[in-house]
Amino acid sequence: MTTEQIILIVLGAALAAAVATLIVTVCKYRALRRRENAQRTHAQEVIVRDGERYSVSPEIARAGEVNVSHAEGDFVLAAGKTYRARKGGELLPGTYTVLASSDAAHTFKLRVGGFVRNFSHGDVLVLKDGEEICAVGGSAILR
Repeated sequence: MTTEQIILIVLGAALAAAVATLIVTVCKYRALRRRENAQRTHAQEVIVRDGERYSVSPEIARAGEVNVSHAEGDFVLAAGKTYRARKGGELLPGTYTVLASSDAAHTFKLRVGGFVRNFSHGDVLVLKDGEEICAVGGSAILR
C-alpha cells in the first residue's frame, strides 16, 4: 500500500465517523423537540400582522388539569354555527390553539374544511384563508 492510499483510507474513515455523529445528533435533537412540544402546557401568544394570526402564551393546563379560560383575542366557536377564516374578517386565518369550553370535556369535534375531526384541549389548528370551521355538538375556544 502506498502512502496516498493509507491517507485516503484514514480520511474516509474520519469522514464516515463525522457523518455518523451528525446523524445521531440530529436524531436526538428532533426527539428532544418532539418531547418538549408534547409536554407544553401553554397556548401560543398571538401576533396579528397583515390580517393574519401568528402565534408567538396563556396557560392551557394548570397542575396537569385542563384550565379553561377566555382571554382577549380568543374566538369562541358556537355549537352548530359555521365560521369562515378571512383576512380582515371576524375569524382570521392562521395558527390557533383549540381549547375545550368546558372543564368536563377534554375532547370535542370540529368540522374543518368539510371533515369532522376529534380534537383535544390544547391541540394546534391551522386555518387557511377561506377555510370553514364549525363546532360539532358543543362550543370550543380558539386561542
